[in-house]
Amino acid sequence: MKKISIYCKALAFVILSVLTGACSDLEPFGYTEAPELPTATNVNCTVGGEANHEVTINWALPTDKNVIGCVLYRNAEEVARFDGTSTTSYTVYGQPLGEETVYTVKVLYADNRISLGKSVISTLPAEELAGVNNLQGKVTNRTVELSWTLPNAKYITGVKVYRDGAETEAIMLPADATSITMRAQPMEEDLTYHVQVVYDTYYTSTSDATFSDRIPYIAPKMLYLLLANSPAALPDDDERTAATWFEHQENAEFVKPENLGNYDPDMYPVLWIEVDRVGLQHGWQNLPSAVSSESTIAAIKAYTAKGGNLFLANMATQLTVPLGFVPENMAPGIFGNGDGGNGDDVWVINLQLGIDFKNGGDQGFYDRTTHAIFKDLTLEDPNGYGYDALPLIGPGRREDHNCMWDCNLYGKGVHKDVIRNFEDVTNSMVLATWGHVRDHCVAGLVEFYGNADHGKCIAMGLAAYEWNQNSGVNPYQGNIEKLTSNILNYLK
Repeated sequence: MKKISIYCKALAFVILSVLTGACSDLEPFGYTEAPELPTATNVNCTVGGEANHEVTINWALPTDKNVIGCVLYRNAEEVARFDGTSTTSYTVYGQPLGEETVYTVKVLYADNRISLGKSVISTLPAEELAGVNNLQGKVTNRTVELSWTLPNAKYITGVKVYRDGAETEAIMLPADATSITMRAQPMEEDLTYHVQVVYDTYYTSTSDATFSDRIPYIAPKMLYLLLANSPAALPDDDERTAATWFEHQENAEFVKPENLGNYDPDMYPVLWIEVDRVGLQHGWQNLPSAVSSESTIAAIKAYTAKGGNLFLANMATQLTVPLGFVPENMAPGIFGNGDGGNGDDVWVINLQLGIDFKNGGDQGFYDRTTHAIFKDLTLEDPNGYGYDALPLIGPGRREDHNCMWDCNLYGKGVHKDVIRNFEDVTNSMVLATWGHVRDHCVAGLVEFYGNADHGKCIAMGLAAYEWNQNSGVNPYQGNIEKLTSNILNYLK
């Protein structure tokens, strides 16, 4: 890869006034722009790193005693916010090649005012980045095998593989990877697979190589990990009800943990694991031994490594730790195992994350209502929250068996809010939270994307997902069943 040069320059005064001088889009939530305030000075940029792609923005802050920090923007989007006056530089990775990028620094003051911005333009020249050679493909049942030859180039850090329409679920392979086996691929669709070389972590080859084919329809089957000799022998009413419902679904089979290795994910692409028991202690090691034993964990890992997808329900969400979907320090920490109690409200789940920021603010708004698992489900507002949500269990006696994530514990990192940080760290999408939550504090229903090591996983840890209401018929039982059916079909 050829050596490149960097182009950085301060913006002319006229351009500055248009882009940053009075641009209200650059004002952080709660701050008022004040033209009379001292601004940042000496705003410039430098380039470093082995491949000359790391752009460092430098600036100097005013000596005014009321200065409490500053904000850095890239093309009018906030990149980082700094407290105090000690930070006067920031290194940006992954700036697009061949595009002018405007970086703007604004100074924050103690009285909730913010200065005008001072900016610099940075341009990393466009480069011709070589792609893979001799891409070959082979289809067997629902398995697609791809192989290729890597180019002779410097700064290769990985290989990216994805299917048309699914780039957000791209699989990242090591820098020396020359093949991949992808199981349980979609049927009766014209499939095109893209293979790209990744350079310096953030840049992909200028042109990608593709392989196209079509997989005929093969009736996929569903598995349920049965932790007893029969559904009736399960120790909890919720597990018995769920297993009995599953038993009557089309192409559904029970599997004992010791027999899981006999099932090919090509034909059995989804495995449901349901654990919901009063008194069960917190921690995945305290799950029933039939599912938490070393041999069962190894069998589930082997199944997912071949492309098998998982639906982990209720207390089984804790299996995301030993199965490698989340690190040990991000195990589900919100946990309940009691007998429950009576209530006259409806337990709903909220699919509109951060709804308080729907019309603006310093955090994100994420509408998950169009996700495939919510197809043909009707959202309502039975509790008068002021927005529609998905009701799952009605008034009466309910077990408060949450097993989910407190995202506040992990902070927001470099992101706008704790949900985006959780998603970035765990390669996931948060699909729902508690019905009454208007911000980003908890993740209760999560899709973890597949990668080179495992298939996809949907984890449902919200207490509202209760299969048998203790006080009688649940008026929203149909939503429980339809949501479950959608999840299983989505994972096929």
